[in-house]
Amino acid sequence: MIKACIFDLDGVIVDTAHYHFLAWKRLAKELGIELTLKDNERLKGIGRMESLDIILALGGVSLSQHDKETLANKKNSWFVDFVERMAPEEIFPGVKMPAP
Repeated sequence: MIKACIFDLDGVIVDTAHYHFLAWKRLAKELGIELTLKDNERLKGIGRMESLDIILALGGVSLSQHDKETLANKKNSWFVDFVERMAPEEIFPGVKMPAP
């Protein structure tokens, strides 16, 4: 019997920060922008659109709101793909997962 569920994944059950970085880096590369680990530090703790604005500013790129939303959704899709392929050993110790 399930008594509770945690809906917060990142930093509670697993650390997905690396996957956010990989997805942002992939998007930046498509735009001809080099995203470094140092640049990535500026993206931590802020929303997707603000993160995208920072990346675009790094490359001097200006886009419409519609184009930014399309890119943000593309990044999120890549991030979800990474998370879906996470290995069981990436789950934090002590987290109990339900039986399949």
